[in-house]
Order: sequence, then C-alpha cells, then structure tokens
Amino acid sequence: MLFSSEQVNRGRKIVNTGIVILILLLLGDFTINLISNGIKGLSAEKIIIKGLVLFNIFLYYKGNRIAFKLTMFLLSMVYILISGLLPAYLVWELLRVLNVLDAFGGALYLVILAIIIIAVNILIFKTGFYDDVLAFKNYYQEKIKR
Repeated sequence: MLFSSEQVNRGRKIVNTGIVILILLLLGDFTINLISNGIKGLSAEKIIIKGLVLFNIFLYYKGNRIAFKLTMFLLSMVYILISGLLPAYLVWELLRVLNVLDAFGGALYLVILAIIIIAVNILIFKTGFYDDVLAFKNYYQEKIKR
C-alpha cells in the first residue's frame, strides 16, 4: 500500500501523542501510589514493570523492531482507554448523578455502551485516525528493515 507523506506525518504525531499519554499515565500511577500509600505502596514489581515500559519506549526511539511492536501494542491499549472506556465512564457517571440509570432498571448501561462504541468507531474511521497510524506503522517497518 502506498501512503502519502502527509498521512505518515499525521500518524507519527498520533503515535507520539499516544506515547506521551502513556508516559503521563505511568507517572500518574506512580505518583498516586506514592501519595496514597507512601513508600510502602511502591512494590518492586510495579517499579520494574514501569521501568521496563519506559525502557521499551527508549528502545522504540532507537529503532528496535521488537520494541516497536510492543510499543504499538501498548499504544492500542492507551487508545482503547482514551477513546472508548473514558467516555463511557464519564457518561455513566453523569447519568448516575442525574439518577437516570436506575430509572430504567439497568438497561441503559448496555444501550449507552453500544452508542458510545458506535460513535467512537464512526469518529475513528471517518477522521482517518486508523489509516494514519497504519501508514506510519508501514513506513516505520520499512524504515527498520533497511
């Protein structure tokens, strides 16, 4: 598939934004654990896992193939969180505050989730978000092979 350089640049921006969000999520989780539980809340496993993720991001920027695939996997989870779960959670909490969810016996939980998933899918595919990331991924894999 041939992609334009403009698509590749947009995909690079999307991936870099996802990496920044991933780093902020890691640092936020570290800070929350440190504040809420003190030094005792920081286990060696959590520190090692967060360190490995940050080291993987470093290797990704150095051009490692395995780090690229792992980073893309981590970014897919970040995008699912940001584009799917976060809006659903915010809408559910808003409707819970307004006491709308309990009025229909819980049927709205599924309806709202379905509406949000459909809306996010339409948004992602109509804006070309997926195509831009795919263009960058193909470009980067070709760049690594050389």
